[in-house]
Amino acid sequence: MLRFLLLLMIASPALADEQLWAAGIAHGPIRGRLVTWLEVQQRVGSDPVRPTQLFLRPAIGVQIAPGTNLLVGYVLAETYPEGRATVREHRTWQQLLAQVAGTPGKAVLVSRTRLEQRFVEGQDDDAMRLRQFLRGQIWVGDKGWSLIGFTEGFIGFEATAWGQQAGFEQLRSFAGIGIPLSERLTLEAGYLNQRFIRPGDDGSNHVLNINLFYRLG
Repeated sequence: MLRFLLLLMIASPALADEQLWAAGIAHGPIRGRLVTWLEVQQRVGSDPVRPTQLFLRPAIGVQIAPGTNLLVGYVLAETYPEGRATVREHRTWQQLLAQVAGTPGKAVLVSRTRLEQRFVEGQDDDAMRLRQFLRGQIWVGDKGWSLIGFTEGFIGFEATAWGQQAGFEQLRSFAGIGIPLSERLTLEAGYLNQRFIRPGDDGSNHVLNINLFYRLG
């Protein structure tokens, strides 16, 4: 695992930053087939060390089949540029989350397709973006630990003055572990590479990604 993470960092572009992303997430059924997703994520940069972004992401949806959910949600995203005013973005989003193969507790493959509508305060041009996510998880040993990897591609439908690019604009890749802390609480931690596809030189962030999941129901 360590060798794999080092190779990812060596292969990444030179325009890079080191960050910490930490999130707390509550998810699961709340009544019958009604499900929810409640997430708070703080991002911290390293040069200098300071909060760079905050995300609040609530959603509600319905289980349409075992392992398959439809969700609609909202995002409040605040960005804190150094020496400049806070940028506040609002998003609405819709997603289909489906287990496409495997058995929980052994190995699973999960797909998530999300459509976002993005609105930045003080800007006239709104935007839409598609995010396609694919995650694999393999359980190892008898303590419930697991190996996790995912990739997520971002496709902008239009370019904006405030920064969204049209076309394939971002790729995130993650490798890490899952550790059950209790029957309902799981810690997932690992390395995430956030690569930006830009005209000229691409940019990349090296991220220590830590998520604490609490399962409802």
